[in-house]
Amino acid sequence: MGIYAELVGNVLSSPTMKQVTTPNGAKRIVELRIMSASYRRLEDGSLEQKDERTFPVDVTIWNERHTERVMQHIRTGASVVVKGDLYVNPWITRENEAQAGVHIDAESIALNLVRIDQVIFHARLRRSGDSGDNGGLDPLPDDSVVPTEFDCSEDEPGPQSTSSS
Repeated sequence: MGIYAELVGNVLSSPTMKQVTTPNGAKRIVELRIMSASYRRLEDGSLEQKDERTFPVDVTIWNERHTERVMQHIRTGASVVVKGDLYVNPWITRENEAQAGVHIDAESIALNLVRIDQVIFHARLRRSGDSGDNGGLDPLPDDSVVPTEFDCSEDEPGPQSTSSS
């Protein structure tokens, strides 16, 4: 188990879906790389990036419900918030030099609103007792709450939105 961390950064490479074999059988995962972002506020109110605290992080999403949404909504350049177990992954190069990279096994990933131009929410549909013109599906009341992160429980549908990043 790694250190639980929350990281804000920009997606460096669009997500790729892979199929891996686990002791429990085949599983789809999504991998992507983000550049962490650390800023400080200057006296004039503007933000300055702290270069010494900016580094690439490899992210793996193991939850198959999340993988579909990530593939649908996350693209290169998007600002995201990732939460999960963080650890250092050491390796030896072909030149026999020790290297290390930072990795997060993501529990959740969400779009950061800093680069979002538009979000459109669609009403969730629920089954009704009689099948009318809408095939037995009725929209939920307008006051229903739709989760905003991709970390929904298995029995709760996630957000249905389109976004520009």
